[in-house]
Amino acid sequence: MGYEYLKILVFEYICGGGFAGQELPASLLAEGGMMLQALVAELKSLPQVDLLVVLDERCRSLILPVELEIAWMDSRQSVLSQLLVLIARCDAVWPVAPETAGILAYIAGMARSRRKTLLLSAPEAVALCGDKWATYQHLSAAGLPLAATRLLSDFQPEFGGPWVLKPRDGVGCQGGRILTGQKASPAFAMNVEHPEQMLVQPYYAGQAVSLSCLFKQGKAWLLCCNQQHIEVVDDSFQLRACLVNVANPLRGFYQKLIAQVALTMPELWGYIGIDLIETADYGPLLLEINPRLTTSYAGIQAATGINVAEQALALIEAEPVLQYTRNCTVTIKIAST
Repeated sequence: MGYEYLKILVFEYICGGGFAGQELPASLLAEGGMMLQALVAELKSLPQVDLLVVLDERCRSLILPVELEIAWMDSRQSVLSQLLVLIARCDAVWPVAPETAGILAYIAGMARSRRKTLLLSAPEAVALCGDKWATYQHLSAAGLPLAATRLLSDFQPEFGGPWVLKPRDGVGCQGGRILTGQKASPAFAMNVEHPEQMLVQPYYAGQAVSLSCLFKQGKAWLLCCNQQHIEVVDDSFQLRACLVNVANPLRGFYQKLIAQVALTMPELWGYIGIDLIETADYGPLLLEINPRLTTSYAGIQAATGINVAEQALALIEAEPVLQYTRNCTVTIKIAST
């Protein structure tokens, strides 16, 4: 396994006190809870692993193993300050947090600065993925197939749209919306605060796909292909469900694609989720790289038989051994906002 004993701090931002003193968003809580429960269950099944899990006191209904050490957070506590104390008690840190506002990169840096084993990509890689514009420029230079992207501050449409507007450091569907009519014009950008922090892409019709992967030092392994069911509600995108481990005729192409990503971004490490859109006119186009657990993670073991957390720990000193003991599709439903 590459280790004799590990005490791992598991911190999922939504369920772990990141919203202390604020209302817990229902959909984010549902997604975070599913990922946390799946991660803890996989880690808890491994020998020589002890866990310390950070939990918001409002998340007592989560189904977690009975014999589990929990650090409870209440509305009066700053979870990032508490993490400093908790990190010191552990050998390794597995954070699951949004890239927004640099939160995930900051936590990764906290673990690295205290010389703990970080079960995540290097802080620099996390920061790069958290900036969609920087990621686009970086991958574009390597010739990867990408959704055409530009800053809203430089928006000069060649046609009337529709276009997609999204935050430069957003997560998933959050903050994304469709621009049509008068909004699909340069004049619209003049009325948006901080247009340099917003991105514009053509609205591509097609199937939203995600790839669940493991990365290590310039190498990548494709765990499964997934389909995302996304609805447009009032010109905004809402993820309704993920179909995990869907048969995809482009699987071979995707393995080659993630190998290219790994060579281009060698500091990616551990579980990585990649979002794409499969279009009829342009083929698959890469949208973003998520350097952390994604919602699809919650269904991978049930769909494939692979304990992904075990294989991620194997990356500490070796390469993963992917043995598929089952092959089915698992549906992960997302709560409505």
